[in-house]
Order: sequence, then C-alpha cells, then structure tokens
Amino acid sequence: MNPIVSIIVPVYGVERYIERCAISLFEQTYPNIEYMFVNDATPDKSIDVLQSVMERYPKRKSSVHIVNHPHNKGLSAARNTGIAASTGEYILHVDSDDYLDIVAIEHLVIEALKTNSDILLFDTNVVTKNGVRAERVTYTNKIKYIRQLIQHTAKCAHWNKFYRADFVRQSEIRSDEKIRMAEDYAVTPRLVHQAEKISVLHEPLYFYETTNQSSYVHNLTRTAIESQRRADLILMRYFKQVSDAYNYADVVSAIPQRSMTSLIKNTDIETWPEILDVYQQCLSLPLEKGMSLVNRIIFSLAKSRRLKTLQVFMCFYHLVMRNDR
Repeated sequence: MNPIVSIIVPVYGVERYIERCAISLFEQTYPNIEYMFVNDATPDKSIDVLQSVMERYPKRKSSVHIVNHPHNKGLSAARNTGIAASTGEYILHVDSDDYLDIVAIEHLVIEALKTNSDILLFDTNVVTKNGVRAERVTYTNKIKYIRQLIQHTAKCAHWNKFYRADFVRQSEIRSDEKIRMAEDYAVTPRLVHQAEKISVLHEPLYFYETTNQSSYVHNLTRTAIESQRRADLILMRYFKQVSDAYNYADVVSAIPQRSMTSLIKNTDIETWPEILDVYQQCLSLPLEKGMSLVNRIIFSLAKSRRLKTLQVFMCFYHLVMRNDR
C-alpha cells in the first residue's frame, strides 16, 4: 500500500536554499508523492531555481504543482492554499529553507500506517552555523503535550508532524490568514486536541535551518508581534470553551505572559518596546505558578521597564544556552 503523500512547501525569499530543499524532496525513496509548492509572490528567483531543479527529475515532474499567489499573503495563507489544493492521504509541511532525510517519507508512511495515527510526531535535526544537532520530540500523553505546546516548551511547528489528511480536512482548523507569524502556535494545539491517535517516531528525519535571515521567522515587525498576540487570543478562546477546559485552565490564563517572554528571548532590546506596547494590557496579570525562574525574571524586568538590566540578563542567558549546547 502506497498512499499519496502531499508535501506542502511555501516559497518566499529562499533563492539560496530552495535547491537543497527540492533535491531532498525529489530524491525521496518513497514513490507516491504529490508536491505542492506555494509561491507566495516571492521577490527573488526562488521559482526559477525550483523549475531548474525539476528538470533534473523527470520522473517527479508530473507530480509537482506550483500554485502562485497574486501578491504576498504570508505563511498562513500559503499553508491554507497548499492544504486546499492537496489530494494526498497524508500531509507534511516543509519550509523551503529546510530539507528532509531521503528516507523521511518512506519511514513516516510505514509508521503512520502501522499506528493508524492522526498525527505522527518525529525528531528533527537543527542546522546552525556551528553544525547540526539532533532534537528529540517529547511526548507522554495528549494533555501534557498540549500544555507544553501552550507553554512554548514543545515545538508548535508543523514540520515535525505527519498528518492524516482526512483528519486535517474534517477538523476544519486552518491558519488565520491575518496572522503573519506564529500561525502554528494558533493551529497545532487545537489540532492535537482534536486528534484521536497521536504517535511518535524517534528518528531525526527533518533538517530545520536556523540561519536564513530573510525567512518569515526572522522578520519580527510590529505586525509579527501583533500576530503572536492574535494567536494567543485564538488559543485562549478555544481552550476556554472545550469540554475538558479544566486540564488547561492554569496554562491558558498565562498565555500572554509566556508569549511576551518568548518574544523577548528571541529578539533584542530595539524590539522590546514594541513587544511591551502590544502586550501592555498583560503586564498587570499575575504570573503563572509554573513559570520558570528565568521567565519570571524576564517578565518582572520587562514589566518595570528596566530594559538595560534585562539586556544584561539576556546576554548571560544566551551565553549559558550556547554553552549548554
């Protein structure tokens, strides 16, 4: 049995990376793949490079579809377009600056069929300027995993999750197209909540590139910060209305504080005033009891606007994190 796998690839500003990505997709050992490349009005030559690579793989060429957005709509819209256009029995999202192990799809299909999973989680390799390190997905049960996703302690990214397509389509959960960053934060916990069967494959099959400074993730504008806040509100509304809301009440109430501290960790002092402005109403909220000491310090310094002190603390924090790795 070789079910069709739809690989959805948003394309924007990845002229430097798309060749590596496409080669890894076209050289998969699994035969039955549908490729959905969504051109989000990329301003560079990414599509030209992609088409050049396609010519090297004539057996794959008929399975490749390039869907063009008339103007840049953002990552949320690109993912939605890809899902709507796909026809496969399984869905995998691949960011166009990342790449796959050539056995990825074969191994994912075998495991998904064996476990009959709605969502199959799997390990990743993180590509940094200092090399590649493996990152193991942690999953014990659905409630704990959802709490970790909400708390930013587990990756909400779509790309380390292999989805049964009928489950995704029937869930009707899609990315909010007004969200230009953090769309996976608004989507993944809700999909996991609705999944009946979740399994884990401990193989690092995905290579996540962290050095692309022109990617969606590295463009943290005011709009992107507001997108995170919008994602927060979507999650808060959803998990306050579900029948088992009591399982998540404490972490849901602290979503704004955690998102704000997460944004601060991943930006620099020039961006912090914008973050504090967007999250101004959240600064008076009490801290969740389960927040780490690091997050408590960040939140307290940000709340009191002691940004220079926060900058010094973050320098030490990032130095320790680098040494730990």
